[in-house]
Amino acid sequence: MNAEWDEIRGRVLRRDGYKCVQCGNDLRGDGAHVHHVLPRAAGGPDEPANLISLCQMCHAAVHPHLGVRLARRLLQKAAVRLATWFDREGRLARQTRHLGPALKLFGLEAFRPAQIDVVEAALLGRSLLLVSPTGSGKSLTFQVPAVLTPGLCLVISPLKALMSDQVSGLLRHRLPATFMNSDLSSEEKQLRLELLERGCFKFLYLAPERFFGANERELARLRALRPAYLVVDEAHCIDRWGRDFRPEYGRLGEVRERLGNPPVLAFTATAGRETQARILTSLGAPEAEVFVHGANRPNISFLRRRVALQARPSFVAELLRLAEAVGVKAMVFVPTRKVGEALATALEAQGSTTSFYHGQLPAREKQDLLQRFGGHLEPKLSRIICTNAFGMGVDIPDVRLVIHWQHPASPEDYLQEFGRAGRDGRRSVAVLLTDEKPEGPAVRLLDFMAGLTVKQANVCADEGRQLLAQKRRLSRQMQEFAFGRACFRDALLGYFGEARAAPRRPLALRIVDWVFARRQARVEAGVCCDACHARGCSPADHSQFVCEALGVPPPPRSQNSHGARRPAQWRLR
Repeated sequence: MNAEWDEIRGRVLRRDGYKCVQCGNDLRGDGAHVHHVLPRAAGGPDEPANLISLCQMCHAAVHPHLGVRLARRLLQKAAVRLATWFDREGRLARQTRHLGPALKLFGLEAFRPAQIDVVEAALLGRSLLLVSPTGSGKSLTFQVPAVLTPGLCLVISPLKALMSDQVSGLLRHRLPATFMNSDLSSEEKQLRLELLERGCFKFLYLAPERFFGANERELARLRALRPAYLVVDEAHCIDRWGRDFRPEYGRLGEVRERLGNPPVLAFTATAGRETQARILTSLGAPEAEVFVHGANRPNISFLRRRVALQARPSFVAELLRLAEAVGVKAMVFVPTRKVGEALATALEAQGSTTSFYHGQLPAREKQDLLQRFGGHLEPKLSRIICTNAFGMGVDIPDVRLVIHWQHPASPEDYLQEFGRAGRDGRRSVAVLLTDEKPEGPAVRLLDFMAGLTVKQANVCADEGRQLLAQKRRLSRQMQEFAFGRACFRDALLGYFGEARAAPRRPLALRIVDWVFARRQARVEAGVCCDACHARGCSPADHSQFVCEALGVPPPPRSQNSHGARRPAQWRLR
């Protein structure tokens, strides 16, 4: 049908001399519209005799209900021409003018903030790494370039469930996509390979193990693919020092070479600068452009507190009572199941019964807790204790208070966990509890857990020592941030390589962003961190800090602390 319509449209334009029959404007550019004289809805046929050539503005005049949409297209085209004229640095691809139709394929009107830069880099054929939080729209930044670039987009994904969800989403948008994994029958695999070799799919999702675990004939056919892009999702799995390392991810550089060295687009929710470098080196693209977005959360205020281990349950209980008094949702991250169960018991004894979410819970109970904490199921929960099992795919936007029982094993882990707060852009607080002195129980526990991880990794002795040393180094790095007296936010941003204030972008990109991206939602800025707060005013206790950061009046003392005098180690330091 499309080919038939293109032929009819061409005949009409030739008949009318490539001019608008209403105003006479030349239609030899990309602004030609073919209009039904008798509308289709009234039985008008798709025949040249019922069609005339119109320019965009004249077409908008006879379709007032489409006026805004047509005007937007005209504005986008004009803006792209202007941006191209200003593009002295070569930051725009020729496909930029087609971003509007590509977005429409995905049912969208505009990109999110910060997506345009990544899309343009990919369209220019550059390798890149994007570090951005879960739920920030990373998938769109490779799907749009793939749609606008001839050839196959090969996506490496670690989980079957993620592959299935992504492929289902693409098929809903009528984009040909498929996956291959061990759940498929041999007949189905052969059929999909044949269709791939004929160019019938735009997207192919695979686990990295597929390139090493299949039979030789299948491997040869996969390696013969010459994709336009190699996309690596969950790229932190490449880093051999990370807790999610998968050996086959570490061999993707070899896979890329056999595929003809296509541009590699790598994506992860968290990776410090050293991890970023290791990922790109492993992929054979050390020169790739790195985009870091989302480490700076100006709506989250940071509070560090030195609290003795035995006093911590009472301290957490007080914070939870405060959260309940001011009506906000709270989470408490604990390092182990044992600590979580002990804390839940201690809170219950103090009248603050709190549910505990951890990895060993039955799947049904996990889902029940998530639904109740998210406000989708009665009785609703306003607070929860959890391990880092509370993670992938969980998006609850209205969490206002995140408490850490102790500092996590690395800054990457901390970014993932405190980032659960304030996802809707409203003021929130992250409270990090530490030992009274460095090298206390928290570090000893993390060292013990690191040792267990190394034992379970089944690696040689030399590699095991390196892995253990790396984990301890990351733990000490996080400890240094936790005990530091300088701005906590600046320390974290320096680690991830994100500027506190966004750098000035080229004018061409700003013009394209203006027409194709929606404006960023207003983010409510509160207090920066305990160090910055102490410099600006007299020291306050933790309840005052939390209330000021949230922008709410403090409740009466009887509501948050039952009139108890706070121990000295709870006060601001």
